[in-house]
Amino acid sequence: MEDKIKEIQKPAPPKLTILGKTVYALAKFGWSLTSFAVINLVIYFYMPPENSGTSIFPILIFQGSMLGIMTVIGFSNFIGRIFDSITDPIIASMSDRSRSRLGRRTFFMAVSVLPFAVFSVLVFMPPSAGVSVINSIWVIVSILLFYFFMTMYVVPYESLLPEIGHTAKERLDLCTITSLAWALGFGVGQAVHPIQTYFEGTGMSAPTSFRITVAIFAGIGFICMMMPVLFLNEKKYCGEKFSNEGTFKAVIAAFKNRNFLMFTLSDLMYWVANTFLEVGIIYYVTILLKMEKEVTFTLMAIMFVVSFILYLPINLITKKTGKKKILTVGFIINSILFAMIPFLGKFPGLSAMTQGCMIILLSAIPVAIFGIIPGAIAADIAASDAIATGSHKEGVFLAARTFAMKIGIAITNMIFPSLLLLGRSIENPLGVRLTGFVALFFTLTGYFILRKYKENEVNQILLTVEDE
Repeated sequence: MEDKIKEIQKPAPPKLTILGKTVYALAKFGWSLTSFAVINLVIYFYMPPENSGTSIFPILIFQGSMLGIMTVIGFSNFIGRIFDSITDPIIASMSDRSRSRLGRRTFFMAVSVLPFAVFSVLVFMPPSAGVSVINSIWVIVSILLFYFFMTMYVVPYESLLPEIGHTAKERLDLCTITSLAWALGFGVGQAVHPIQTYFEGTGMSAPTSFRITVAIFAGIGFICMMMPVLFLNEKKYCGEKFSNEGTFKAVIAAFKNRNFLMFTLSDLMYWVANTFLEVGIIYYVTILLKMEKEVTFTLMAIMFVVSFILYLPINLITKKTGKKKILTVGFIINSILFAMIPFLGKFPGLSAMTQGCMIILLSAIPVAIFGIIPGAIAADIAASDAIATGSHKEGVFLAARTFAMKIGIAITNMIFPSLLLLGRSIENPLGVRLTGFVALFFTLTGYFILRKYKENEVNQILLTVEDE
């Protein structure tokens, strides 16, 4: 392996300042908050929970199955994510090869930030007040455009991390900071339910209250996402790095890296399972535990606070034990979590709130682990590949990882609504309970795949040039 390593002659760019790290992290808070509703609540909005035959929102699209297996919203989400995942390596490769004066990543972020924020709201604004084909077409098209502009922003943004983090330690610290920012955005996003309830108290309808809340999120997110575009000098902290490989060739080269392939497949399994929890939490609270929707915010706030507290300890422990061991622990805890979900509301002697807190406190640990470690591993692999090959295609590596993530989310968004057809009411919760078993299967699969990732091989390459 050492024979393949090429010495890098140029002086290293300066380390990112604390202010620079803050500016970079703010953008992750912004896109986390902006994308929250479309990623986590689009099924909730278009296929809302039922209570005694009534729904929280008016029905706007066909609720039955298409071809006996898929719903309209499930299909919309699925093709949106597939389209999103296909554009990932294309945008990544374009940014890898860009010579823009703004910086090869910053240019794409600047172009996409406004439409990204706008379409996060338009997804929830179909033109017709009742069920119609036009509404279905609107949902499909607006979701496709939302994910396109999200990709155009997020992929170049994430690709900056292995470039502004010049050592494994710096990359782990950056992943910790940005993961905290993402978690904060996710936590604020959970406030959608009490904020919606507040607006409803002023006389607004449920749909209007929900849309105004989403628009507020988009506005805050837009401002935060503009921070690195305006105030982070990419060329100063990243240096002049380019890749001349075409998209197809670069993607093939990335997946020929066996360690990257094994890591990416395990990460895909995690995202399938994790999305079941993110999409399903509102159903677990209102259907299985029979509590009000506002309780979802309370539980997710608890999870956020606990996971927030765990970020620093996980960062410190990881530096001593290695990333793979900690990620393995996350898979094990998630397996226990998803094994419990099908039995929510049935644990004897435990109140609904106690059961909800059990699930949330348990989930806080893997949320913190998976918030930090996968991004750091992907950045390490990208950096080690650049050392070994001399080709700086960090964007393609990070895009390949997000490709797997989005395929995972797409799979869940296709499966979850179909399971709901088997029952999504208090009277018949079968479909909601089955989601836990399906998520457990994917979690265990991810655990076994991760065992094939050889962390030591990646670290050996990094240590040849990094002064740890």
